[in-house]
Amino acid sequence: MKTIIRNTIVLLALLGSFFQVNAEQNFIYQDSVLKDENGKTAKVFVGVPVTIIEEMGKEVKVSIKGFMFNDELYSSKTKELLMAKLDKGFKVNKLSANEFELVGTLAKELTSNDPVDVWGEHEEFYFEMCTQCHAGPEVNHHSMMEWEAIFGTMKGFAKLDEEEASYLLRYLKANSSDGFIKTKH
Repeated sequence: MKTIIRNTIVLLALLGSFFQVNAEQNFIYQDSVLKDENGKTAKVFVGVPVTIIEEMGKEVKVSIKGFMFNDELYSSKTKELLMAKLDKGFKVNKLSANEFELVGTLAKELTSNDPVDVWGEHEEFYFEMCTQCHAGPEVNHHSMMEWEAIFGTMKGFAKLDEEEASYLLRYLKANSSDGFIKTKH
């Protein structure tokens, strides 16, 4: 019964915060492959914001903007959150000094405009792992850099393996105060 009540509270809090998100924003539902017009690919990671340029049946043409460093696209100049890894030859559009745009196609089913679809399981995992010893802070009350530091000190207590740690840290950073998901505090 305690679990049902906790899960209901988590769901209501999640829904309340996510309804404040910009409704026009779409996100990558899971790690995906983006193909450019020449057939080159880029691995795009879960949660990355995309702008749908064109719907083409079961595929969509999307734009992803970020900061390039070698063959990787990040959310910021400080390389806080990896958005995509490009194969050699993937065509990029330069927008400014090191801000770039990736344009390509991917399966329409891999995008969602509902952050709950994208991050619901991650948030449940966060509360499952991070509230056994203390109350879990609201994720958007910390920046990506702050979460990196907090998480670094806490992941040992939660006994997470590397895959779980990566999964959880991506959620924390993407939903932080300077992450992909923009909610009001």
